[in-house]
Amino acid sequence: MLSYNHLLPGKRALISTGARGIGKAIALLFASHGAVIALGGRNENRLNETMREIKAVSPESKGYVCDLSIGDQTEKMAGDVLKDFGGVDIIVNTVGVNRHFEAHTYDDHTMESFFESNYKSGMRFARAFLPGMMERKGGAIINISSIHAVQSMPGYSIYAGTKGAMNASARVMALDYAPYGIRVNNICPGLIMSDVMIDEVMAFPEGEEREAFLKLLSGMQPLPPGKMDDIANTALFLASDMAAYITGQTIMVDGGASIKAH
Repeated sequence: MLSYNHLLPGKRALISTGARGIGKAIALLFASHGAVIALGGRNENRLNETMREIKAVSPESKGYVCDLSIGDQTEKMAGDVLKDFGGVDIIVNTVGVNRHFEAHTYDDHTMESFFESNYKSGMRFARAFLPGMMERKGGAIINISSIHAVQSMPGYSIYAGTKGAMNASARVMALDYAPYGIRVNNICPGLIMSDVMIDEVMAFPEGEEREAFLKLLSGMQPLPPGKMDDIANTALFLASDMAAYITGQTIMVDGGASIKAH
């Protein structure tokens, strides 16, 4: 019988990046439910600060400095986690690099960094940890995708493409690995008031400009803008046995934005 206050006892969870933002919220929530966390992050100082919070709850957890836009670093992190933890039971691919460009303005380096960060890093982690999950006959992979994988706006062509690729691969992986008890699902956040989004809001001068931007954000979906905990709670559900019969799904956590006609 499930203990709803302790949903991940003894589980080893790799969260690809989480020095701040949604990844951090997921890591802290998973740790509070009994998981040991392997957490990646590009900013060493922020990662160390976050790990202090996580270790207060889950002392065996460990952080890894890693730039997921560089394939060799991702491979090294995967190898280090395998060495330190012997494998993982849960993978949460949280990275989401995004800048706004029209398709004809992207250079090769920018395109490759987007695909390496947003798509290929997750496939690298899957390649590293799926054999162990197959041997143990169980596991969960959760991709933090984006509403842009389903419906988008001008200027998001490569970002939307990387997240769409993530969603499509997850559907096939769900089919391939169901016989081993491994579930693969996507979460598509809409507007979330993450650290990055708050930084964007604060970049506007205090007063009318900022208020106008906040009003714009509030009108983008039927419900008010989401919180990082909204994504973390969904990830916890999918990682736990509450979702034991769910695989290959893309869950929109978007305040209703994807059902709204514009």
